[in-house]
Amino acid sequence: MRRGFRYLLVLAAIGALCSAAERKSWNKVQYIGGTLPIKASPYDWTTTVTITSNPDSVVVVIAPASVFGHQQTVRLKPSQITAVVCGSGAWQRVADVSGAQLPSKRPTLFGLLLDFAFVGILYQTDDGKPAAMLLNSPYASAGIGRLLEALTGRPTEYAK
Repeated sequence: MRRGFRYLLVLAAIGALCSAAERKSWNKVQYIGGTLPIKASPYDWTTTVTITSNPDSVVVVIAPASVFGHQQTVRLKPSQITAVVCGSGAWQRVADVSGAQLPSKRPTLFGLLLDFAFVGILYQTDDGKPAAMLLNSPYASAGIGRLLEALTGRPTEYAK
């Protein structure tokens, strides 16, 4: 009886690890701005980015700033993503897309507080219009940028 339960427990743990290897998700991400018609709180880090490899897709769920607003879900295919930019230069690349709404960039304190955690995702919508979103995350270049590079096959740009 104990041996059977032990085997069942080991198989369940291995199955959980195998299913977790296919999906990468980050839930401590801040949506700063872009072409999406949603206003997120500058103090809210509840945006979720999920990258799955089977089927290939990128899902971004953005929580609104107000309590009565609805969260917005953006689903992107790798073929829709035109560029991924990491670093502080991502702010300018997203601002160059027509229709992007970004707050004014906060000045750094004597160059000590550097913002290198930005990820800019430039993509095309289903009707072919250019769009972009700017995310702030401590997992920017190590996780999100590298996984998007592997998914899309395009190199990640590191702009300063």
